[in-house]
Amino acid sequence: MQRGYLKLAVLFILTKGPLHGYEMMKRINEWTLGMITPTAGGLYPTLKGLESEGLIRGEWIPEERKKVYHITEKGREVFRKAVERHFKLASSIRRWFFKELADLKLVEEMDMPSVMEPAVKVLLLNENASKEERIEALEKLRERFKNLALFINKITEQINLRIEELRST
Repeated sequence: MQRGYLKLAVLFILTKGPLHGYEMMKRINEWTLGMITPTAGGLYPTLKGLESEGLIRGEWIPEERKKVYHITEKGREVFRKAVERHFKLASSIRRWFFKELADLKLVEEMDMPSVMEPAVKVLLLNENASKEERIEALEKLRERFKNLALFINKITEQINLRIEELRST
């Protein structure tokens, strides 16, 4: 499973600028908070595969004795589509999860709103977003997290009511 995520991590890291393999391993590890810890044995075959698919381009820098990788337009598009598929999947799972909780009468049937999708689309996918657009995305994200906290409190109250109901029967 990590290999698929490693491909996406490589594409994401390269949207920030060209990198050589060792620096890529460090940044992916930092960016994923250690969830993905690439090794040379995993990264270099992944880079070779991405290069053969035309998603990245490697350029040998003789004076540095390093190969530096750049993301291609095709790579950017594949990354965008993967992120969009992720949000569709996450939304489906979220709806399914809350329907199951409603069927168990733990909560009212409701859909937890996507908190991060709009902000991520600006902050992660739109490298050309202006400073103002990024600030606006972060402000909206902050507001969505506030609403999420209210939503979680409401669910917690409903779960507490259901627990009391079950205890009294």
